[in-house]
Amino acid sequence: MAIKIPPEKAKELVAVLQQITAETQLGALAIVSEAGERVAFFAQNKDIDPVELSAMAAALVSTSKLYLDRLSFSPLQDIILRGANGFMVMKDIGRFYLIGGSTDQKSMPLTVKSLSTHAPTLSQIMGSVPSS
Repeated sequence: MAIKIPPEKAKELVAVLQQITAETQLGALAIVSEAGERVAFFAQNKDIDPVELSAMAAALVSTSKLYLDRLSFSPLQDIILRGANGFMVMKDIGRFYLIGGSTDQKSMPLTVKSLSTHAPTLSQIMGSVPSS
């Protein structure tokens, strides 16, 4: 399921996501809700299923929040996954998560910086989106 964004907010959202894309070397960029509903999705690799990615993100967020609560590390801010062939960063932006991924391992610090820089603006934009 996808969340509909009001047209005026969609323009703002697109502008910020374009800035992130210009600043980074991401192969995937998405915004999903905690429940796994997608708002925005882009992937260079056309084999990536946006529904599957959104559902996995929701499961990862849920598990991570539980883990951090148990360790008294809450609240969740970021989730960073790194494998041999790439990484994924999930940034908390309120009721939603900004997800960026790449196969370029060296770009991870720049990606974290860019997502963190734009997170407050995205949080403000997404905060005005009505709950489904």
